[in-house]
Amino acid sequence: MYNKTSATLMLQTIMVLMDKQNSTGVTFPGSYSDDAELERCYGVYGCFSKAYPWTEHRPDNYFPVSPEAMAVRYPAFTRRNRKIPVLFEADNKEKIANANLDPRGPFYFISHGFLEGGHKLWIQNLADALLNLQGNEAATVVVVDWRGGSQPPYGQAVANIRLIGVMTAHLIHNIYETLGLQHIDNFHFIGHSLGAHLGGYCGHALQKRFYLKLGRITGLDPAAPYFTKTVTLVRLDRSDAKYVDIIHSNAMPLYFSGFGISEPIGHVDFYPNGGSTQPGCTQANSPNGGSNDLSYQQVVKYVGCNHERSYEFFTESVAPTCPFMAVQCDSYEAFVAGNCTRCDNHHYCIPMGYHSFNIYNRLQVGGLVDTNSNIALYALTGGTKPFCRVHYEVKVKVANTTASITHGPESGKLSITLIDRNNNKSEHMYLEDEQKFYKPGVLETKLVAVKDTGHPPVFVIIEWKYETNLFNPMTWRLLKSPSIYVEYIKLSSIEYNTDITVCPKRNKPVVANMPTIMKPKYCKFRK
Repeated sequence: MYNKTSATLMLQTIMVLMDKQNSTGVTFPGSYSDDAELERCYGVYGCFSKAYPWTEHRPDNYFPVSPEAMAVRYPAFTRRNRKIPVLFEADNKEKIANANLDPRGPFYFISHGFLEGGHKLWIQNLADALLNLQGNEAATVVVVDWRGGSQPPYGQAVANIRLIGVMTAHLIHNIYETLGLQHIDNFHFIGHSLGAHLGGYCGHALQKRFYLKLGRITGLDPAAPYFTKTVTLVRLDRSDAKYVDIIHSNAMPLYFSGFGISEPIGHVDFYPNGGSTQPGCTQANSPNGGSNDLSYQQVVKYVGCNHERSYEFFTESVAPTCPFMAVQCDSYEAFVAGNCTRCDNHHYCIPMGYHSFNIYNRLQVGGLVDTNSNIALYALTGGTKPFCRVHYEVKVKVANTTASITHGPESGKLSITLIDRNNNKSEHMYLEDEQKFYKPGVLETKLVAVKDTGHPPVFVIIEWKYETNLFNPMTWRLLKSPSIYVEYIKLSSIEYNTDITVCPKRNKPVVANMPTIMKPKYCKFRK
């Protein structure tokens, strides 16, 4: 059976092979074994060093491949030309002048990562979402297609994005000059994996060479290998644009099938589901359902699911089905424990993804945030599209009545279904993945996320699932029916800022496999 351990070993093997061979047929000119050569120049794009800090935390070090060898392309799309783009070049003002771009903008630049190209479906989906957004009639989307430089070995691709970042800065400067713009505040660079750091290099070059500062850079799970624990010059950081937001979706070591950086590097860093593994990225969801016959591409898809989820989150966030809210908290563990369920000056709430800048800007204008510091936020999502969920702090009080004490402790799983004023139901959701031991009088707190029905709940359906374990006497029920005496459930909504307390009718127990309706009006029977 193909399991996570073998997937991890396969991932490491893939990375080793990618560092040892070039399977694309692209020829990289020149020899890189000459340690005496520490700098190489590329005409108007300047010179690139191989000295410190470019040697830090890197097993190898390359010069970028020449622009001619990489053949970087910049297809540009607007609402008028969605299918057939205008192809820009980094230093060709004539093509920009003839493209009939709307100077009002906004202008988006989207970059892929290692082993990819600008033709990928996710880039098309994101470009369409941005162009379809209400108010974006004048928008231009430019794809940074550097597939000629994104091929193995990985260390070479890492070096290439330094040059491509500078080339992209030249293109942005040329658009700025050709259109006679006053600033580039509405220029937004969106990069995935290595493409995120490419955006950082672009932003740095714009400041150093042209005294312009990008309005925004969004890093979608910025790559970790060769960038973790490096100085800010080497990686994307918050100084590269006026606003830098990061979505971490695969922030764990490479030997645990991780690709993304874990460090908070933006003004705002989002860690959905903890930022390391994402719901839905399991063996059951691998391309062939977990059979032994896995191709290279299937393995890459399987282990890359968490890494790719960052751009899926961001694309959905452009026109989300719910607020996509994330909450500031000390840690993910504190967040899921229900310690950060109120939006206040101690726990800022900012929507994850595209619309995050609007809220951050309000906080900044109000003097509530320091742009030199970082805000780390957490959210829960679903495992399938749409990923957006709304959050509830759920407090379950087990009754301490005579009947509950006489019945004794119970081991099982509680599930809830939320019903709103229009009788719309949320999904059936367990509060715990495994059976939990509940004592009379105990108060349990859990943070849950459910699909948004459009309104907060007005009552709840609760169910009790009980499973006997031969080796656990606490689960034995010979003379008593499997049930639990729930005194009340209190649900506090982060998104709706509402509270509701529901109780069982006449203090009756919740019997196994029998759905029980709990409503606020039943709480008058509480003793």
